[in-house]
Amino acid sequence: MKVKHLYIILIFNILSAFSLNAQDIHLTQTNMTPLLVNPANAGAEYEIRGILNYRSQWTSSDAPFKTMMASYDMNFKKGKQSKFGYFAGGIYLFNDKAGTANITTNQANLSIAYHVNLNSKNTLGVGIQGGYFQRSTSTSDLKWGSQFDGYSYNADYSTGEAAGDKFTVGSTDYNTGLVWTYRNDEKYFSGEKIIITSGLSFHHINKPSYENQGLVTDNLYNRWIGHSSATIGLNTKISILPYIFYSYQGEIDEAMFGSNMLYSLKNSSTYTNNIKGMAIGGGAFYRWNDAVILTILAQYSNYMFEFSYDINTSSYSNATGGNGAFELSIQYVYPSPFGGVKSRSRFN
Repeated sequence: MKVKHLYIILIFNILSAFSLNAQDIHLTQTNMTPLLVNPANAGAEYEIRGILNYRSQWTSSDAPFKTMMASYDMNFKKGKQSKFGYFAGGIYLFNDKAGTANITTNQANLSIAYHVNLNSKNTLGVGIQGGYFQRSTSTSDLKWGSQFDGYSYNADYSTGEAAGDKFTVGSTDYNTGLVWTYRNDEKYFSGEKIIITSGLSFHHINKPSYENQGLVTDNLYNRWIGHSSATIGLNTKISILPYIFYSYQGEIDEAMFGSNMLYSLKNSSTYTNNIKGMAIGGGAFYRWNDAVILTILAQYSNYMFEFSYDINTSSYSNATGGNGAFELSIQYVYPSPFGGVKSRSRFN
């Protein structure tokens, strides 16, 4: 159990060191967007994992944001390959709409990773990711200075712009990352369960261009992400799921940290599928200088449902009344984290 104690101490040491300004990210539940965070996360924790995400942000303002994402990853272990390491792969699809200019980004990325078995409980993985994004904007709903009549905005005034102008740009995008995973493969709520995943990723290696009119150079900055998460069984009823996330891109950085907690309602049957494990829980996170995040979780067998709500604490809260965003994620994993029928464990 020394690993568990060391990890808890490490978490609080890192949290005490954060003094960073943050910027909103597309999705608050970065723990439920593993491939978006790090391509090496593919196949790191489960044999199969599928996740759906939905986020609605700043609906009380004139420029709401809506984000949807779907991802899937799995490992490709075959025969003796699993004794030394294994390949894994994944894919995610992403759609984001923001503001009155209808700034829309669609992205699809493929990941491939290889995880080396350092010993029976530790792996070190490296991943690469490549894909394509398309970004478009529309001027049809914008208000222009030429429509100011001396007192207020007047929709009857001509904008002087071409009606319904739409600008589109597309480009390839490449990312890479490393991830370390520790696990003892105990079931939930055993009092011995512990999984730790920590990694570092580097995004937009090729600095793709976002410029859609050919007027100025507008390339995406490189982005660094550091992350660490854990599942720690405290006893036969309670497990905690701490998470730390830090991102740095250009002059923008952001930090988020906190923890969820799960309480067991029912354990799964040991040798059959007749009884499914069930748990409920919640938690709290803080995105530095931006938002307090409250979460509710429910887990049934292989499925987890997570709902979060952002309470805005930045200066923009004057416009939103503190209402930030709500987010919903649904995750399926195999094997079931509750245990039960013996599965093809990664280190068998």
